[in-house]
Amino acid sequence: FAGSWQLNRERSEDLTGGLAGARYSLEVAQDGRELTVEERITSRGRTQPTQPRTYRLDGVGSTAEVSRPIAGTMELEVRLLAKGRQLELRSTISGDHDDMPVTLITTELWELLDGGRRLRITRNREYGEKSTQMILVFDRV
Repeated sequence: FAGSWQLNRERSEDLTGGLAGARYSLEVAQDGRELTVEERITSRGRTQPTQPRTYRLDGVGSTAEVSRPIAGTMELEVRLLAKGRQLELRSTISGDHDDMPVTLITTELWELLDGGRRLRITRNREYGEKSTQMILVFDRV
């Protein structure tokens, strides 16, 4: 999964919110112990600040303090599926929004396609009683 990835809008589905018109890329580093994901999102000429997320591949969860999409502590988990050809990434952020406690759960299924030239991410988000799904397809650059 390691490499530089650029969003392919024509192959992606249900892009909403800040991703609808943004330039979106991923930098992914992977070794035998960790997977680190750094998003780069540029919208209306501005690059949004992001923080790398590091997932431990040994099955032990990790945490990170984040300010987006809500401020709080993010818990990170990863599961290897299909003999390492697929990943399930899960992040849970518990924090406050407008002085109310909230939890945002994001589950992503990562799959390499076309001999590793494409990355398909099926992203499900649960926020209170709301849920969304989008399919992000990235080309290796």
